[in-house]
Amino acid sequence: MPDSRTLILAGLLVPALVGAQAPSQAPDVRALMLKARTLQLRGGGSDPEGAAALYRKVVALVPQSAEAHLRLSEALQESRDLDGALVEARKAVGLAPQNGEARAHLALLEVERGQTESSALPQAQKDLEAAVDLLPQDPELWARLGEVSEQIKDAPEALHAWLRLGRLRPSFTPAWERAYLQAVATRDYAAKREAVLALNQHHPDERQLRMLEELAREQIQAGFLAHAEESFLLLAKHLPDEAALWENISLIRLQTSRFQEALNSLARAEALRPSPRITLNTALALMNLGRFSEAEDRLTPLAAGPGSGDAVANGVRALYAECLLLEGKGAQVVAFMKSQAPSPQIAGEMQVYLSQAYISLDDWKPALAAIRDGIQRYPKVAFFAQAATLPPHALEYRFFSRKKARTALEQLHKEGMAALWQEFRRWDKCLQAIEEARALGPMRDVDLLVMQSSAYEQLGRPQDALRVLREAQKMAPGNPLVGNNLGYLMLEQGQDLPEAAALIEASAKATPDNGNVLDSLGWAQFKLGKVAEAEATLRRAADLSPFSPDVRQHLGEVLLAQGKLEEAADQWERALAFVFPEHAALEKRLDDLRFRIARKQAKPVVEPAQPDREDADEEMP
Repeated sequence: MPDSRTLILAGLLVPALVGAQAPSQAPDVRALMLKARTLQLRGGGSDPEGAAALYRKVVALVPQSAEAHLRLSEALQESRDLDGALVEARKAVGLAPQNGEARAHLALLEVERGQTESSALPQAQKDLEAAVDLLPQDPELWARLGEVSEQIKDAPEALHAWLRLGRLRPSFTPAWERAYLQAVATRDYAAKREAVLALNQHHPDERQLRMLEELAREQIQAGFLAHAEESFLLLAKHLPDEAALWENISLIRLQTSRFQEALNSLARAEALRPSPRITLNTALALMNLGRFSEAEDRLTPLAAGPGSGDAVANGVRALYAECLLLEGKGAQVVAFMKSQAPSPQIAGEMQVYLSQAYISLDDWKPALAAIRDGIQRYPKVAFFAQAATLPPHALEYRFFSRKKARTALEQLHKEGMAALWQEFRRWDKCLQAIEEARALGPMRDVDLLVMQSSAYEQLGRPQDALRVLREAQKMAPGNPLVGNNLGYLMLEQGQDLPEAAALIEASAKATPDNGNVLDSLGWAQFKLGKVAEAEATLRRAADLSPFSPDVRQHLGEVLLAQGKLEEAADQWERALAFVFPEHAALEKRLDDLRFRIARKQAKPVVEPAQPDREDADEEMP
C-alpha cells in the first residue's frame, strides 16, 4: 500500500523544486519526481533502482534541492545501497539542516550502518540527538536513540531517551522497563521513581509490584516520606485487601504528624485484619488529636488482657497508663497497676506512672513508698533521679505533715505531667503544668525551662520563649541543649548573630553527633555567609536526623543559594511530607523552583510541522 504520508510530503515539496528551475524545466522535474515516487517501495512500487535513476536526473537538474537528495537517498536505501544512501542523506542535511525529516532519515541510516559497523554508532547517536531536537514527538527516534546509547554504554543518554519515549507513549511498557534499568545503573532516583510508578499505573504484574514495594522502602530510608506514601497508596490500589499496606501508610502519616489521615488508613487496615498493633497506633493517633476518652476505650480491652511482654503489649500498657493520667483518672491507674506486673522493659516507666497516680490522689503514704522503690530500682529514670535530689525527710511519711514535703512531691508530679502533655503536643496543657510546678517551688531542673520555652514558642510567644531560655542559661551556662535552643531562637528572631553562632558552636562541640544541634550550626554558618561550610554541616545533620523537616528546609535553602536547584528541590520534597506552620509557603516556593528547573532544562526548539502518524504502542520498535 503506498505511503500516503510521504506522497503528501512529495506533493507539498515538489513545487519548491519547480520554483527553483526555469519555467521550461518545471514540468519535467515534477513529472520525474512523481514517477520516481511511484516506483519506490514506500510509494507502493517495486522498482527502487528505477526510482533512484529518475531521482539522479532530478538532482542533476536541481543540485541544491534537499528534497531531491533526500528522495534519492530513500531509493538507494531501498535498493540496499547503504553507502550511497548515506552520501545523499548527508547532502540533504547539509542543504537543509533544520529539515527534521532529512535529519531523521540520516540518523536512521547511521543506525542501520551501526548494526554491522559498531564504529558508526557514536555518529548515529549524534545524528539521532540532532533529529530528536527537531522532531521531539517522534517515538521511533527516541527508541533508536535509547538503543544506540545502550550499545555504546552511554547510560545517561539512554535513560533520557527511554524516559522521553515513555512520556510520549505512557502505556508502552518496554520503554519504562529500560528506563528503570538505566536509572538503577546511573543511580538516578527521580528517573527510577518515574519509571516504577509508570509501570504500576494500570495492570502491573507481580514483578512490577515488587519493584514498587522496594521503591517505597528505599524512599523511607532516604527520607522521601511523601513519595513513600504515594508508592504504598499505589500498591494498595492494586492490592486493596492487603492490611499491611494500609498500616505502612498509617505509620508514615503518624510520623509526619498527620493524625486524622493516619486514623483513616488505620480504619482501612483494621477492617481487613484487626490486630493489637493497629489498635495501639489508633489510640496513639487519637491521643495526638486530644481524643483521650476514645483512645482509652480502644486500649482498655487489650490492657486488661494477659500480657505477652512483646513490644506491642508493652506499648499498649504504657500508653493506657499515660492516657488515664492525662484524663485525671489516677485511681484507675493504681487499680490497673495492681492487677498485673509490668514487663521488665517498661517497669521503670510504669513505676513513674504509679507514683504520679498516688500523688494525684493525695494518697501520700503509698506515693512515698512507690517513689522510694523507684529510686532504688530505677535510679536512671529521670523522674526518680529528680526525686533522689529531694531532702531525705521529704520521702519519709513521719515527716510528711510538713507542707514543704508535700509541695516538693506535687511539684515533681506537675513536672512529670508537663512532660506527658508535651509528648502529645498539648502545649497549652504543658505550659499550664509547668507554671503550676514553678508556683510550688524554684526550678530544680533546667530541662523544665527548655520545655517551657518550647511551649511558649509553639503557642506563638517567642519573646517569652527567649526570656525563659535566658533564665535557663543563667541556671546552667554550659548546658548544650540550652545553648543550642537559645542560639537558634536568636537566629530566628534576628538577634545578635555572633552571640547566637558562638552559643551553637559550643553546643556542637559538646554534642558532635546531635543532628538538631548540627542543623542549628549549619543554619548559623549560612547566615554568616559561610555557605560551603553550611552545606557540609547540614548534610551531616541530614544523615543523623533524616526525618527532620527543619534540616531538609535549611539544606534546601543552602543548596539553592549555590545554584544546586535539583538537589534543593529534593530536600524540600522531603520536608513537605511533614506538618509545620510554613508548609504552604514552602510548597509554593518548591512549585516555583520546579518551574525554574524545567525552564532551565528546556531547549528552545522550533519544531517543524509534522504529518500525523498512527503509531500504536504495541507496534513500537
